[in-house]
Amino acid sequence: METGCRDGIYEYSTLFFHMPEKNIPDFFYYPLCVGHYFCIPPYRVNRSRYDSFLILYTKKGKGKVCVNGVTEELLPGDVCILDCYRPHEYFAETDWEILWLHYDGGIAREFFELLTNRIFLKLSLEKTEEFECAWEKIYNHFFYQETCRSALISHEISGLLTAVLMEKEENAGKKSRDFIDDTLQYINRHLTEDLTLERLAKRVSLSPFYFSRRFKQETGYTPYHYIYTSRIHLARFYLKTSEDTVKEIGYRCGFKSEHSFCTAFKNEMGQTPTEFREG
Repeated sequence: METGCRDGIYEYSTLFFHMPEKNIPDFFYYPLCVGHYFCIPPYRVNRSRYDSFLILYTKKGKGKVCVNGVTEELLPGDVCILDCYRPHEYFAETDWEILWLHYDGGIAREFFELLTNRIFLKLSLEKTEEFECAWEKIYNHFFYQETCRSALISHEISGLLTAVLMEKEENAGKKSRDFIDDTLQYINRHLTEDLTLERLAKRVSLSPFYFSRRFKQETGYTPYHYIYTSRIHLARFYLKTSEDTVKEIGYRCGFKSEHSFCTAFKNEMGQTPTEFREG
């Protein structure tokens, strides 16, 4: 074993325990223990139960967490929240610097279930400085031996959890916008083809119902209306800039017949393609 290291934990790591007040209000969060660890293999925690919830944040290095047969790698910037009322395991894969907090009380379980419908939450943070600052507010009460006021500590734990929730929602929104942007580009490249709802949903691995709902939330259009409107706009361009016949332009813009093109164009523009071209 290396000098200054026991069970894979370096001696300059820190750990603080806290006994919550007996008369603490039921709706307050409270810490049970908090630590800043510098670890190497063979550091490993394998418990059947430790009555609390755990926030585990990787600052440097690499570790893994395993719950109910599901294993996730933890890299710098990753935060993991565990329900420690059930069996859980986490361990160092390399040198591993972690910030962690065991907490309970308040609506800890309800908030955990809000964060994830899985057996644990693992999230790669973009705003790491914001998270670390929120964690340090809690940690510093113990490190500097400050008086721990229950209301303040509860507020700070709530702030830490809220920071995770907000980042999770922002990440979900960004991913949603990414698949919408990709779909819009795909539609514009394939306007002449048969772009069914099923085809568009399948290429992004979503159900047609969910895809259609998210598409309208992000664009204000149903997929059908967006495709329909895009084809009319493209037809307007060709009618003014090319010498192709109305029939040729209709097919070029994805309409299956001259009649369907002319009907759609007049419904949208209030005039026939020929009238638009000559106007």
